[in-house]
Amino acid sequence: MDRKGLTLNGLTTMHMLHIFNSLAMIVVGVYLTMHYYDTLFPTTLGQASSLCDISSFWNCDSATHSPIAAIAGVPIAFFGLLNGIMLLASSVFASPAFEKTCSAVTKYNAIGTIVLMIYSLVALGGLCPVCSIYYLLSWVAAFLFFKFGENSWVPDLKITGIFAALLVVSGAAIGSYTKGRQEKQSKVAVAVIAQFKALADYGDPDMPSPFSLHKATDNFADAPLRVSIFSDFQCPFCKVVSDQMPALVRRYGSKLNIQYFFYPLDSNCNPSVKSQMHPFACRAAMLSACDATKFHKVHDEIFENQASLSLDVLAGIAEKNNLKECFESQSTRDAVLASMNAATKFNLRSTPTIIINGKKIEGSIPTPQFFAIFDELLKK
Repeated sequence: MDRKGLTLNGLTTMHMLHIFNSLAMIVVGVYLTMHYYDTLFPTTLGQASSLCDISSFWNCDSATHSPIAAIAGVPIAFFGLLNGIMLLASSVFASPAFEKTCSAVTKYNAIGTIVLMIYSLVALGGLCPVCSIYYLLSWVAAFLFFKFGENSWVPDLKITGIFAALLVVSGAAIGSYTKGRQEKQSKVAVAVIAQFKALADYGDPDMPSPFSLHKATDNFADAPLRVSIFSDFQCPFCKVVSDQMPALVRRYGSKLNIQYFFYPLDSNCNPSVKSQMHPFACRAAMLSACDATKFHKVHDEIFENQASLSLDVLAGIAEKNNLKECFESQSTRDAVLASMNAATKFNLRSTPTIIINGKKIEGSIPTPQFFAIFDELLKK
């Protein structure tokens, strides 16, 4: 007669569910570990996947930047990966002792994920969507062993010792790798800060823009971190900068103001440009400038459609947001022109141009370099 055991009686339906669940835990653990390094130590622009960033509530970046994202340089996602490997190994090396160990580990892991979820909701004000998938998988694992396997809170000492040794060795290797990435990034940050300090101080734009991407204070000049972006909706690197802004807001939102200035590289509205380098840039600017209360939403929609931008696409966005009159409005054209005139004091030569607390940066920079500059400014 078969004894009670999730992994001890061959490939039963519940045993197969356990295998698939363990594999899913491994996949999620690998993704979250990679996301940790891609987000905190990127080597290229836009390296971190946006799969995790759905909204201000559902996003992985808040968790990745939190104080508990890593323990001694080891991402906590890596521990989740090892947990999935151990659970999968219980099917390959099935034994009562292994089952007993997994039963205990899944219980403690489930409790740990509940603590993490509460921390995310209370301290971070949101949830990491992929982390939440891992939480669910952890609870399924605990339920399977509780219901169909050896129900134990006490693991086998020998098997626990083997996996503890594996954890120590692999954790030390990962911690050393993280330290190397940190040292390399710190050297880059020191150089970036020195270069930023050496830049000429132009001051903030002479007029605040009515088009805001984020407001920590009603008066633009009152925030300790002030970013003014001169941008073109058809400029690829302007889209890169646009995509970076949510990460900056999540990390510095209470201290950060971000305002947007139109600078379309299109002779249809920009007298400083001699050609239609970006033939839809002026109409895109006029559409987003039509209603300041809808600016952020329209700004995001235009950039989301940048690759396929056309007159029809812009007309569709205008109709969707009830802004069809914008293209013929003189007041809208005046708003775009006023925005472009604000660029004069900065001797603008290209887009994007970013003004951070009065200092001009031409082009886009990696997100960690924004972090380094902002952290240095906040020290003052």
